[in-house]
Amino acid sequence: MLLKTYLGLCLLRANPQDLPGSSALALSALAAYAAMDVVGVLDIIPPASALVAAAVDTLMLVAATHLALRWRKFENRFGQTLAALAGCGALLSLAAWVVAGLAGGSISPDWIWVPFLVWYTVIFGHVLRHALSIPMAAGIAAGFLYLMLSMSVTGLFIHPVSMEP
Repeated sequence: MLLKTYLGLCLLRANPQDLPGSSALALSALAAYAAMDVVGVLDIIPPASALVAAAVDTLMLVAATHLALRWRKFENRFGQTLAALAGCGALLSLAAWVVAGLAGGSISPDWIWVPFLVWYTVIFGHVLRHALSIPMAAGIAAGFLYLMLSMSVTGLFIHPVSMEP
């Protein structure tokens, strides 16, 4: 039943309020989100860096979700919103990872990841529009901003900036 709700969220047919308001679900979704963050970059960075990048990205998701909901005075929606964002993020990362694996290098990774990033942004927009009671376009814009922030910060672990002149 829960997987069906997450698939419904990913297809824009369910809403974050359809998930149970459970701390255990939010924590499980966050664990899945972090795990898929690690799996998604293990082929390009060492495991220790992947773990740190995943932890930073996961904490950013928690903080950004909390701040956005607090700003709109909807703190009571935190658990379901976080569970929706993290769970959908994990599912999309898993789907992209599977497709990339099945492609076996015959398709450029950009051609695989770009459609998933667009889908990710739309799903986050869908969740955020319900959580923040804003129009879909504003939700997509917020999802896009989060995606850019996440990629910028976690990108520092993939391509470290040298401090040497």
